[in-house]
Amino acid sequence: MRTLTLVSLSGWPGIIKRVGQPTAQKVWRALVALSSQNAQAGLRQDIFELGELWFDTEQFGSPAQAQRALSQNVAQHLLSELDCQLVLEAEIQVSSAPMTEQVSQEQSIRSDAACALNALYPDSKEELLRVFANKSLLPYWQSIQLVQSEGVFGYEALIRGPKASPLHRADKLFGAAMAQGRQFDMEKLALSTHLATHQHHCEHHGSQQRLTVNLSPGLLFDVDVSDTLQHYPYAHLLCIELTEHLPVDNWAPVKAKMAELRQLGYTFWLDDVGCGFFELTVINTVKPDVVKLCITIISRLDYGAEIIDEIRQVVDTVHLYGGKVLAEGIETPQQLNIAKALGVDYAQGYLFDKPREAGL
Repeated sequence: MRTLTLVSLSGWPGIIKRVGQPTAQKVWRALVALSSQNAQAGLRQDIFELGELWFDTEQFGSPAQAQRALSQNVAQHLLSELDCQLVLEAEIQVSSAPMTEQVSQEQSIRSDAACALNALYPDSKEELLRVFANKSLLPYWQSIQLVQSEGVFGYEALIRGPKASPLHRADKLFGAAMAQGRQFDMEKLALSTHLATHQHHCEHHGSQQRLTVNLSPGLLFDVDVSDTLQHYPYAHLLCIELTEHLPVDNWAPVKAKMAELRQLGYTFWLDDVGCGFFELTVINTVKPDVVKLCITIISRLDYGAEIIDEIRQVVDTVHLYGGKVLAEGIETPQQLNIAKALGVDYAQGYLFDKPREAGL
């Protein structure tokens, strides 16, 4: 998979407001034109609203070299185009990171949705900035129960915003992050919050508690995420749930990264199978350690034989290669009994408990 370098201008939205949309667009067009002249960098894509430029970096000696060169180049071009009486040099805030082509595609789709999301979350920007500045996310845990025998397998890590905040609910929190083009930043902050909580729990409570954490497949290639996972001391207790916000066109590099992390002790789950992009073909391709049946599928268990046959097919497919299946959203004893009869291995839901603050 081709490596790209993302150059991001985190202060760009504020500059647009200050200098005005027409002036900002003029400056942006000049920046794009100048950047496109650099044949070595190879500008692949630009997103004006988010202040993002994507460069093909194969010709650079290393990702670090590409980041330095491109960041300096972008800063130089901006300073030559902007009126420094209106915009200070410090406000440009150029940063960069090595990415993959897959993440670039995800960013494009996110950009297309940004306008609609901004209409839904018009007043969320300042609150979101406070969350990032204070790292004020709250980790919650919900138990994962053994179905074929009694007991708790582990817990799923869920994230919330501050209690008094309009972004307390997860859907509000991630919706606001998406609207501001910071979904991946929010995922990374949530991951670091969960790992810090889990590590503290293991070291101070003497507990070997299994925990599952959500992560987009593309973020496995993020430098910060990769470094964090490489050095986490309790990898053998962590299950990485690959989430299905966007389709994955090429699983080969993802599987290679999964194999690398499995050597450290991590296991991999597919989240929300039946509700998004992860279906039987993906299960057979990826062969995750655990497949999570989406809550919508489980809510239909009482509706007849067709959905039961579909679940049985998933269970048989997963068990054939040695994996396990989790039913999410179990709310009634009848649903649990059906899941048990179908051979489902794990379950979550309000029948057992609701998410609670980690450590309480």
